[in-house]
Amino acid sequence: MATTLPFQFRSALLLAIPVGLFAFAGCVGSEGTGAGDEPTAERDHRVSPPVATFPSTFARQWMTNFANSVKGDAINPALAARMYGYAGIALYESVVHGMPGHQSLAGQLNGLDSLPEPTPGLDYDWPTVLAQTMARVSAEVYVHPFPLFYEFTTPSKASLQALGPQQIGYRRVAGVPEATIQNSIDYANRLADVYVAWANADGYHALRFKPWPLPTGPDKWVPTGFSDTDKVANPVEPWFGDVRPMALHDGTECAPPAPPPFSTTPGSPFYEQANTVYQTETNLTDQQREIAEFWADGPGATATPAGHWVAITTQRVRSQMLDNAVKEYALVGAAVFDAFIAIWKTKYTYNLIRPETYIRRHIDATWKPFLPTPQFPEYVSGHSGESGAAATVLDSIFGGTPFVDSTKGRRGFAPHSFANYTAAAQEAANSRLYAGIHYPQSNTEGLKLGVCVGNAVIDRLRPVP
Repeated sequence: MATTLPFQFRSALLLAIPVGLFAFAGCVGSEGTGAGDEPTAERDHRVSPPVATFPSTFARQWMTNFANSVKGDAINPALAARMYGYAGIALYESVVHGMPGHQSLAGQLNGLDSLPEPTPGLDYDWPTVLAQTMARVSAEVYVHPFPLFYEFTTPSKASLQALGPQQIGYRRVAGVPEATIQNSIDYANRLADVYVAWANADGYHALRFKPWPLPTGPDKWVPTGFSDTDKVANPVEPWFGDVRPMALHDGTECAPPAPPPFSTTPGSPFYEQANTVYQTETNLTDQQREIAEFWADGPGATATPAGHWVAITTQRVRSQMLDNAVKEYALVGAAVFDAFIAIWKTKYTYNLIRPETYIRRHIDATWKPFLPTPQFPEYVSGHSGESGAAATVLDSIFGGTPFVDSTKGRRGFAPHSFANYTAAAQEAANSRLYAGIHYPQSNTEGLKLGVCVGNAVIDRLRPVP
């Protein structure tokens, strides 16, 4: 039986639901109450409405909620990318069996051999399957990096917990039979059981609090904002590079070349890397400052660099149907997750000194970068790497078409127009030089690393056989 709601609320709610969400209603008999109440012959010839008949609304709501939660809880960039990755794949897997011509990514993703499939002969409502799957998955993959927060429900976590039941409620109001709702919930729970076990086996939970022995030496990273003699560091996610990737073989597959040999001699390649940062900062233009701030994407103030690209994807799928939306979220999510694994593996392999520290020690003791330096090693640039990965996937999907990034409008930024997604990634990489946070080579090699990751995702994760 459908949930009974007051007439005024029910009417307002119906008006708020996109037309495509009512697609199931046209496929049920006027008096049918669900698959379990109908004769077998009647049930067998009916087909659940395909995913392509629904708008992207439910998928966009989940990814936007994840992004808002990451911002609200100040989740660090690497952990945020993990969340976006598992969320994107879960969206796709929840509805792939309602997408003719498509296949599950099980058997293609590292460590995931198979997933449960729908029971033949039963009717399913794919938006309900999606909502219940994501409710279960989000409860597991949305974690806070500090132990205290695991014991409490933050407003962000509460918002995620509420979304699934809300979406299922919309489907009941839309007229989906209760038996079909239950079929969908049951299947989603079977799917989520296996999916969550796979996600939790990626090694992150065993690595997140593992001690990190801080290397020492004149070329090694030290926490900025501390004295040179302070050896106490709390680097961000130092073991994240050992987490199991989705498409890469491991975190070293797209490894860049080593940075130039460390030197404090003026004119040496390493010195000139630092001097380029120093000279650029000394002569920053207003446009360069705006670019640096547009791509800053710091934890707490934003949804992180990966979240910026999730927002760009959301902007693109807004006018698309659900089948296309979940594919794009899955591939972009896998790309930014694997990119951060490769980036973090590189960062904590070299543990390279940041420009801020080098310049203050060897060029100008009073110097400060335009934007604050993050608390983890320098080489390679995370923004550059994940931007290269996401852009490579999006250009593969959309054919390198022009687009406008208007995702920062609420923060007062004018839209940025680009010839393609790769051009946007290049601007993101340049922004880290303008910010005074990375050496030029770190941006260049980070971008190349990201392209390598993006190509691995495209080559190895095939939604269409």
